[in-house]
Amino acid sequence: MSTAINLFMKHGFDQVTLNQICKEINGTKTAFYYYFKSKDELISEFFLVDNLISNDDILDILSDSDYANQAMKAMEIYVKHIVHSGVELTKEFYRVHFRNQIAFDKGKSSLLGSIIPTLIQRAKDAGQVKNPASAEDLHDSMCYIANGVCIHWAIANGGFDVLEESRKRFENLLVVN
Repeated sequence: MSTAINLFMKHGFDQVTLNQICKEINGTKTAFYYYFKSKDELISEFFLVDNLISNDDILDILSDSDYANQAMKAMEIYVKHIVHSGVELTKEFYRVHFRNQIAFDKGKSSLLGSIIPTLIQRAKDAGQVKNPASAEDLHDSMCYIANGVCIHWAIANGGFDVLEESRKRFENLLVVN
């Protein structure tokens, strides 16, 4: 996967062929199709939340004693991955979803997707989050915000600090102290 992503970043998604990917990895198309149905599926897999989280990310989340900050840091992992991937790859990721009419996964089946609502609920219980909506609804809204800010960032060709903007929107939603 990393070889293909590097080729996409270097040459552009549409310019990279399956033959080029297979040549770079010394593999066959059959081997590629064993793991992925298409380049579109490969790029979607690359952006899955479970592929993004590292031990350092977990330690960073746990280093904060404020539950609301922990929840926002967990959401920011996705945003950081988008930024690291660059504007062009981000645009292609969203084009793939629009072109194939793939709904955005709110990550409920992922590790973070199961942790974030718990952190939000703990923040609500501790009085750190004032929004009366349920923790699950707030998590869903944070996912929509993250995607919206990332799409806007890609359209603006990376013309603003996407992490800062995401954090501001998360704080507005959660009504944090």
